[in-house]
Amino acid sequence: MDGRTVQDPYDAAIDILVVCTGNTCRSPMAEALLRDELAKLGFDARVHSAGTLAWRGGASAGARAAMAERAIDLSAHRSRRLDPDMVRDADLVLGMTRTHVWSSATHVPDAADRIFLPGELARLGEAEGPRRAHESVGEWAARVSRRRADPRVPGHPQDEVPDPAGEPVEVYRATAERLAGELARVARLIGGSVTA
Repeated sequence: MDGRTVQDPYDAAIDILVVCTGNTCRSPMAEALLRDELAKLGFDARVHSAGTLAWRGGASAGARAAMAERAIDLSAHRSRRLDPDMVRDADLVLGMTRTHVWSSATHVPDAADRIFLPGELARLGEAEGPRRAHESVGEWAARVSRRRADPRVPGHPQDEVPDPAGEPVEVYRATAERLAGELARVARLIGGSVTA
């Protein structure tokens, strides 16, 4: 031994990318909710987001309002366009729809086994089991992805998170509630537990 310490992949910093269309509604909300859940569990996590389309500006008014009700401030958010490096560098990618999952995988085809819909990952992760000791997030995601019936088709239609853009704040609120539930399940699985 040369005296260096080898870091356990379980304890390494985590990089999670969340993808939607314009990076103004769903993905900023999901980014903030997942970051909050992982912080509660004590994980060092970089959670960030991007959109499949070039869009300028910040989070939508509806997203800001829905998250403010949860004491989360999205005023500093600025939309970014998805690029291959974001996907390549992420341990896990969460797309809001199948189109977002496929788009992310198109950027980096060998990352397909770590790109999921949030509800899909929660469901399959609970069936496969939480992340194990000494297992990286990427290794756990690859293990979970083997539970897909068809590796070319992510999730079920009901796993897709509809776009609340242009809808009343009540729709944003319902979207945030759904994402909060699914992402809390994902965070617990990443944390090595399926219990609340």
